[in-house]
Amino acid sequence: MRNIIISVYRYSHSEMYRKVSWAVPADPYILDALAAYDGWQTAKNLELNTDFSRQWISQRCPVYVEHGLAERHESEPAYRITERGKQVAQGEVEFEKLE
Repeated sequence: MRNIIISVYRYSHSEMYRKVSWAVPADPYILDALAAYDGWQTAKNLELNTDFSRQWISQRCPVYVEHGLAERHESEPAYRITERGKQVAQGEVEFEKLE
């Protein structure tokens, strides 16, 4: 059972990852988990709150950093959602506009 509440998106998940070349179907769920807490989160924490493995999350988080949706901690393997990432997770910015 998922421990987070999934945001209501203005698009379907399948449309999202087809319109954004770097996105995959798991991204909205992982971003929701990052947005659920304002602090730093490790892939292990995110694994506990999603249906995705720590390894998969570890591969996706650097992509979010590259696209300005998350930031990486300077000295620890941890991530925190950015303001832009929060806007995407809350449906205020459409995912396909991130291309």
